Amino acid sequence: MSQPDPAFARWAAIQSIRVAGIALFIYAVLAANGRAPWFEGVPTDWTWALALIGASDAFLVPVLLARMWSSDKS
Repeated sequence: MSQPDPAFARWAAIQSIRVAGIALFIYAVLAANGRAPWFEGVPTDWTWALALIGASDAFLVPVLLARMWSSDKS
């Protein structure tokens, strides 16, 4: 039986974090505009903070993880 490929597991983790960040960003922007369920009483500042967290999850965290997991350490 072959061993699971760690590169594929890392790639899948990076992609799932990226997709979750995009989903959080979209949901937060909808909540800021008052069109998202479950966020009716939340202040708008909090929703924009969630949008910022989602954007960083989508763009910054995958780059940091790729650098951390890179086998090309120079």
